[in-house]
Amino acid sequence: MKYLALITLFFVVACQQPKETKIDEDKLGFIDADLDSDETNFKMKADFNVNKPAAGNTIERAFENAPPMIPHTTTGFFPIKMDNNICLSCHMPDKVKESGAREISKTHFQSWRPDLKEEGGKYSNPDNSKVFVKKMDELNNAYFHCSQCHVPQANVTINIENLFTREFRETFGIKESDLKEKVNEGIN
Repeated sequence: MKYLALITLFFVVACQQPKETKIDEDKLGFIDADLDSDETNFKMKADFNVNKPAAGNTIERAFENAPPMIPHTTTGFFPIKMDNNICLSCHMPDKVKESGAREISKTHFQSWRPDLKEEGGKYSNPDNSKVFVKKMDELNNAYFHCSQCHVPQANVTINIENLFTREFRETFGIKESDLKEKVNEGIN
């Protein structure tokens, strides 16, 4: 009888809990703007697939060492697979002279993972190295899926105040990355 009373009490209390609060999807995000308003200009569709390779103009980097955006169409490039990556046909170091494309960063030919040793099914870092950079002759397979970092660019005007201020320590950082020289910066 005691248990029946406890179970009944539990259900009475549980049923009196406040109902789920519905979240207005239009209020989600980082901006406080009406997305459907003509004033915000969000009805303009971005056109990512207009320029053929070697014909696009590159948009400057958004921040220091930001991955460059793709200035040309990517139609037919996806899905990118380890054994089928059309990006490599123009951007590999041995192809850029012929294609005129930007060379893949040297950082993509490095492994930044610690040299782990396996003992008894457990992995350890015996050298306790914080950053282990090993140069590779081949493209590091961690970078084969280009669109994880590089996205097609589009010029879209949105009339919403943006408080982000990009700052570059070096003026060449707007067009080029110096990540390979600065990767250990701030690491003891």
